[in-house]
Amino acid sequence: MGLGDYSHCRQRMSRGLYGVSGRAALWFPAFHPVHRMPCGTWRIGIEAPEHVRASSPVLEQLRGQLERAFQRAAARGRARRAREAVAAVAAAAAAAREERSRARMECALARLRAELLELRFQNHQLARTLLDLNMKMQQLKKRQDQELASKPQSPQDEEMNSECGSA
Repeated sequence: MGLGDYSHCRQRMSRGLYGVSGRAALWFPAFHPVHRMPCGTWRIGIEAPEHVRASSPVLEQLRGQLERAFQRAAARGRARRAREAVAAVAAAAAAAREERSRARMECALARLRAELLELRFQNHQLARTLLDLNMKMQQLKKRQDQELASKPQSPQDEEMNSECGSA
């Protein structure tokens, strides 16, 4: 019962599972024609021929190699899924950081806009205050000029006005 002895099981399995791929073919219940036991079992009966018992260590070694290969493949698959999960978490964290950063920037811009609006309002108030003061100064100057024009001037006042006016 060497490696070639299971070929009839593979043929029967492949004929019986049309369109089914993957593991399904490995578990199809095919029976060995001589021993009437399921193919793929690793038990060797007492009535097994001598070449089957002799090839048992080889089969056990192959079985062990297959198990190790499947375990490595499963470990690689778990590691790959873990890497993908870590990458997804890292991407989500980066997106969250970017969103927080964008929110902070928007908040800072809103504060700056409010401050700019406040400064514009203050600038407008200061401009109005300056205009009001300028108008009052002009009114006071006109009133002073009218008072000076209505008063008779003495020679000393004329000297003072001429000194102030020429300075």
